[in-house]
Amino acid sequence: MVSIMFNKDTAIVTLHAGAVEVIGINARRIRNGEHIQLNYGMAKCARYVKRALISGGLSPNGSSIESAKDYGTWLVENNFNPVDNATTVQVGNVYSISGQQAGDVVVIQAVTGHRHGHIAMFDGTKWVSDYVQDNGFYPAQAYRTNNTAYVLYRHSDAQPTESTPPPESNKGKIKICYPIPKQSGQEFNQLEEILSHLEGESTGLYMIGRNGMWHGGIHITNATTPWCALSGREPSEHNDFSVPYKGEQYIRCMADGEVVAYRICSNYMTLDWTNGPLNFSGSFLLVRHYIQPGEKEESGLHFYTLYMHLAPYSVYEQVTEEWITTDLLKGYSEADWVSQGNEKPVRYGRVKKDIHVTWNSLDSSLVATKNGRTYGLVTLKQDTSNLKAGERVWMLVDKGNIKQVSGGKPSWWSPMLPPNPEKIQFNQVVSVSKPYAIKAGDSVGHLGYFQAPKEGWHEARYQVHIECFSMDENLPKFLANPDKVGQDKPLYLKYSPGLALYQKDAQTGRFTASGKVTEGEAILQLSNVPLEPKNAQAGQAQYYQIKEGYVLKGETSPERLSQYDLEKLGFEIIKDEPESFDHLDGETPPGLMVKTVLKMLRDLAKKDTRPRYSLVAHNYQRLLDKIDLNHDGKYSPEEYRSAIHIPDYRDQLYKIIVNHPSDWYHKKEDNIWLKYFNKLTKDAPEWKGYGEDFIDKMAWMQDLKTEKLGPSLWHMHPLMFLGALMQKQKYIIKYTHYSSTVNSSLDKQMALGRPNSRYGPQIGTASGRFVPVGRDIVSTYITPKPFEETVNSDMFQYMILNSYIGISKEAIATALKGKGILAGKEDCFIEAAKTYNVNEMYLVAHAIVETNHGRSTLATGSLFNGRLYYNMYGVGAVDGVAVPEGTRFAAQQNWDTPERAIIGGAQFASREYFLRGQDTLYKMRWNPDSPATHQYATAVNWAETQSGIIYKMAIKSPDSVIYFDFPIYAEEA
Repeated sequence: MVSIMFNKDTAIVTLHAGAVEVIGINARRIRNGEHIQLNYGMAKCARYVKRALISGGLSPNGSSIESAKDYGTWLVENNFNPVDNATTVQVGNVYSISGQQAGDVVVIQAVTGHRHGHIAMFDGTKWVSDYVQDNGFYPAQAYRTNNTAYVLYRHSDAQPTESTPPPESNKGKIKICYPIPKQSGQEFNQLEEILSHLEGESTGLYMIGRNGMWHGGIHITNATTPWCALSGREPSEHNDFSVPYKGEQYIRCMADGEVVAYRICSNYMTLDWTNGPLNFSGSFLLVRHYIQPGEKEESGLHFYTLYMHLAPYSVYEQVTEEWITTDLLKGYSEADWVSQGNEKPVRYGRVKKDIHVTWNSLDSSLVATKNGRTYGLVTLKQDTSNLKAGERVWMLVDKGNIKQVSGGKPSWWSPMLPPNPEKIQFNQVVSVSKPYAIKAGDSVGHLGYFQAPKEGWHEARYQVHIECFSMDENLPKFLANPDKVGQDKPLYLKYSPGLALYQKDAQTGRFTASGKVTEGEAILQLSNVPLEPKNAQAGQAQYYQIKEGYVLKGETSPERLSQYDLEKLGFEIIKDEPESFDHLDGETPPGLMVKTVLKMLRDLAKKDTRPRYSLVAHNYQRLLDKIDLNHDGKYSPEEYRSAIHIPDYRDQLYKIIVNHPSDWYHKKEDNIWLKYFNKLTKDAPEWKGYGEDFIDKMAWMQDLKTEKLGPSLWHMHPLMFLGALMQKQKYIIKYTHYSSTVNSSLDKQMALGRPNSRYGPQIGTASGRFVPVGRDIVSTYITPKPFEETVNSDMFQYMILNSYIGISKEAIATALKGKGILAGKEDCFIEAAKTYNVNEMYLVAHAIVETNHGRSTLATGSLFNGRLYYNMYGVGAVDGVAVPEGTRFAAQQNWDTPERAIIGGAQFASREYFLRGQDTLYKMRWNPDSPATHQYATAVNWAETQSGIIYKMAIKSPDSVIYFDFPIYAEEA
């Protein structure tokens, strides 16, 4: 067999492009009334998957196969091999395949209604065919219901997932997410947002807990995040919390990695206390990660995340009465037709997909079987079709037709659940013999019930304890960003005291030295720092506007930093080997760690120029002096703890990385615990007994068999550290409210076509002519379409255009390939974008659309007064007289080469639209601030057409941050 190389990245890009193409085709067909059912694919999975595979290097020979189910032979001929022991993994109504990898192809056999079967490719996140399959590799309910047979194929070049790849083959950036979502399931958009959310936590503070003890992680509890709590059946739970928690959302894995160890408790553990036994969860998950942003191994880091006190297994065994439908179902009359043996039950109505119902599956009066199928008598919680909330109907409840609303088992349990041979080992520390993949965002469980002792009583809560730690000696080098990754696309601006300040003359716009210098130090989000003048000419000075004035943009000062310049961004390291885990006992003077932290915060306070903080540095110095001078053995632990956790210096505290003994490693008889417990022997014997019992049951590191951890580890604040490494949010969205309503704006748009329809809304035809369109069609385009960060090309019509964002040159070149005179002009578009601070993807898309893919007369050159001129953006090209007027305008601008037309057009768009506030395609087309005035085009699909082209470029540059401005019209009266 001839060896066939396969570039899966190229194939995946082509695959996504095809899915976007289908979305556009179907959207147009639906709008035109040609088809109202094809919301996703086109029943042409084989065509699009095959095209993607061939683009990745597979031979087209032998690929003319009629049915998707028959493509296995062709795949084998191209060095794809069947994957042995592939099993189905179901989480809710999403079906995955164990061990699935990016580039894998699944071939599924036929099922009733789908005689050709199906083929799809995994992109690393989702299965894709001619659409993105949100429910996993099975494309329709018929496949899922019948557990249809399939074969998973993987190219011979792909690495297996069963063992950990060595660093050189696993290098790169990994996906990272926050451990909790919002109650709605949406993401916290920024680090500051989630840190502010968790400020309501009173326990589990990083480094020094509220009792003065070492604390290497953070707590998330029901105090701030009740939607991640899940109540069980313990009587004490119902005593402590009269309203049970339903676990609407999960705690999530924070980064791509591998499951290496766990403890799943069958039920809550107990500890003796003065008022009776207290419940707590000993369940945990340990995940191993590796990140290497640069080419060299010294830019890499091995680290772990730990999720402790997760809800035990018993919580997930309870009956859940709240369900949601996964398909359109028939609802039958509540009359007991099943037991009466009626041949034709009365259909009462339809129950749509995603309708919430209540149903007790253990109540035999609510369960019946008929013709081998299971029906349940459910109570509707929502109106649906002709049925009202509160009504009861019989409907199918088997074969995945309904799913539990909440409380489903964590996804990382799947390889240990039936029908897989591996079984969960309960109530013990388990080292996974073959670590398996877990993705950022995968569910790890829910907050566990925890009764913490108090004098004479207890404090009840639901919580998870999360840590991020490392044993990697390369950590100091990693923080220094040895490969200078990302410094060509900096995200931060850092300035220090002593930098010369400038002032701007409001009349002339000139900058002159003010004679003052910066007094403080700050790190700012570069995208939020105004730079003037925006469109500087070659050699012209530019100035950053900061709080104190303007500073000159120099080669090295102020510093422009990558997200991986962690050391310069303020991450610092401390090594401490304390005698006790109790750092603030009120008697022993605080040791190295506390003193070092106080010194760091004191130095930070000295640089703080805010008047109300003028005494903060003095207070830190006072506490430091007190440590050195006070030898009477008495001090206030709370005074020191409060000084460490001062809210305004929270970020700097959380950037401190501490090499410290782990309390999950040491046993109660170890010296680091003995000092603490010996003190309790006399002062609080009941606390000693509780503490020793807790450590006996919870310490786990020494029980690991495959990982060597401890006794000391590098501890990082999990949110601050991983938040810094997170690939910066690709889509940053703002919302702008307008005074006009959609209908009033629509009225004005339609009025443009009276009496001459040439000036009103139009749409292109296959012949190239533009024809007027009615109000209904215009309404579908002008009405803003809510979007999420998924496959949705329409969203890019709301992309902010007045900034160069650094999309890869390769992505632009691919977009221009085969586009006539535009092909090979990627450097020119990049130059235009940089020169006038314009989004380069927009320039490319606009030019492609306006020049008919680089082939129009205006693009290839049109004569004016005997000389050729070029117009790449259709500027001045009025409908009906586009060529003569567009050529005239180009001549006036002296666009006598394609390059001048590309660069000059960028200047025109920036000057005439962006500076007027019309800085998105949507605003350029519809101008919501002043509808039906100063609009770039008459074609109703002008913005969406370019949006689709932009999307294809955006997915090829996943690290680029893209900003959106979504319009919100006023509500109708």
